[in-house]
Amino acid sequence: MPDVLWCNGRFTTTAERVIGVEDRGFQFGDAVYEVFKFTEHAPAFLSEHYRRLERGLREIEIGNPWRDEASFRETMREILERTEFGDGIVYIQVTRGEEERAHFWGENLQPTAIAYSRRYRFPDAARKERGIKVMTAPDLRWKQCQVKSVNLLANAIAKKKAQRAGADEAILIQDGVVREGASSSFFAVIDGRVITHPLDEHVLPGVVRDRVIDLAIAAHIRVDERPLREAELFHLAEAFVTSTTQGVMPVTEIDGRVVGNSRRGEVTTTLQQLFDALELNARGFAGSVRSS
Repeated sequence: MPDVLWCNGRFTTTAERVIGVEDRGFQFGDAVYEVFKFTEHAPAFLSEHYRRLERGLREIEIGNPWRDEASFRETMREILERTEFGDGIVYIQVTRGEEERAHFWGENLQPTAIAYSRRYRFPDAARKERGIKVMTAPDLRWKQCQVKSVNLLANAIAKKKAQRAGADEAILIQDGVVREGASSSFFAVIDGRVITHPLDEHVLPGVVRDRVIDLAIAAHIRVDERPLREAELFHLAEAFVTSTTQGVMPVTEIDGRVVGNSRRGEVTTTLQQLFDALELNARGFAGSVRSS
């Protein structure tokens, strides 16, 4: 059965084709996107996802299709009210709009905005304890990774190579420095300290990443936001990745080498439990609303 689709202010389903062939998102990847998780029809960290979307639109000069956060939240509320299943994700994409194809764009384009819900099978308790295998790959992405752009070709190629190698995720490396996962943030644990790449143009400011750092600090776990050298990957006590769909996920193997004792480590377990509790309490439409 088709999923609920919102497009430029009207509701339909994903069975309807709504994007024009000369939409700049299709032609140029001229768009940003956002994804949030919902369980029992309740979204998690909705304000944080809106703010990241708003920031990305501003950085690449695309107009915000929503007047403010309250308007955005109302759209998402109606999408979930129309969604028949209780658990899944909502995918949101905003393109610069549609016009005759040219590398430069017109000044008065109206953005194309879509949002739709779909089912998603989130990791169960056994998966979250067992963890995942990852492989390293060169970081071939564009140089503004802080923007959640739809230009994901390099990410998709890295993920596919990882899958073919029997791994679940690709960890992207540039000039000997570990950046992040192809679809996740990456964390290492060395001597009880959590290490992750600092926020700059090389990594995406992950919603879960930021919450996990806050939780670690509150739990008196030291966090070092610094570049991690590739050579350090094979001397880790623990490692984990974070994302909207995976939460905190242990990494037990990198390029065929066991991490720690090949089981979920103590620091990872603590942060996983703290995040799961936070996410549960963060569900719903109550939260911060500010004008954009």
